Amino acid sequence: MERYCTKCGKITTKKNDSLYVCEAGHENWINPATGVSAYIIKDGRVLFGVRSSDPGKGKLDVPGGFVEVHESAEQAAIREAREEFGIDIAITSCFGTYPSVYDSRPALNIVFIANMPDQPIVPSDDMSDGEPVWRDIENLPGSGEIMDDWMVATHDDLLGWWRKNHQSL
Repeated sequence: MERYCTKCGKITTKKNDSLYVCEAGHENWINPATGVSAYIIKDGRVLFGVRSSDPGKGKLDVPGGFVEVHESAEQAAIREAREEFGIDIAITSCFGTYPSVYDSRPALNIVFIANMPDQPIVPSDDMSDGEPVWRDIENLPGSGEIMDDWMVATHDDLLGWWRKNHQSL
C-alpha cells in the first residue's frame, strides 16, 4: 500500500513501522490509536459481552473502545462500560498496556481493572448480540472465543495477577 505525505502529497518510503519519509524529507509518523478495555471483576468472575458487529461478531469481549479527543483513558473506559453495558464502574487500577491491530489500524490498548456495584446490565452498542456472560477468572475465554487474539495474553497476565494477589474485587 502506498502512503502519501501529509504535508506535500508525494509518495513516501517506509523507514520503519512508525516512520515514512517523502523525497522532500517530510517525516510522516504513524502512531497507534489509543484504546481502552475494562476487566470488570466481581466475586472472582469477569464480565464479558457478546459482540454484535465485526470485528469479532458473536465472540466474547470486555467493554472498551478508542479514547476520544479531550478524554482521559479512565474516562473512556467508564464511558465504554456505560455505552456497552449500561453500567457504572469504578476503576481500581491500570493493569497494563497491550499493542494490537484493530481493523488494519495499529492500536495501543490500556487495560484497566474495575468493579461495579449491583446494578442491571443492559447490553447495547456493539455488545448486544446476546446476554452478558460472567466467566470465572480461572476459566477465561481463549483464542477461539474472544474478540481479538491480543486479549489472550491479557487473560494469561490477568490470571497470573489474580493468583498472585488472591484478591476478591
